[in-house]
Amino acid sequence: MRTTGAQALDSPIEDATELFAQDDHIGAESAYDLRRLLDQLPSKMREAIQCVKIDGLSVAEAASRCGMSKSAVKVNVHRG
Repeated sequence: MRTTGAQALDSPIEDATELFAQDDHIGAESAYDLRRLLDQLPSKMREAIQCVKIDGLSVAEAASRCGMSKSAVKVNVHRG
């Protein structure tokens, strides 16, 4: 049976606790998982992804830092 929007709003907050993360170490574990996955990539691809997606550099800035063309950075990020 479907619930209406009004019925969904009537649920007490105590019933929603299973929706929230309970693990305080989830951020550290996620960072570890990300690092482990990045380490499996070729170095140029890893550098491009690190610069653009993690460090927040523009494609031009990442190209300058990594010593590759802007096109190469875009391709490496896309394929990674």
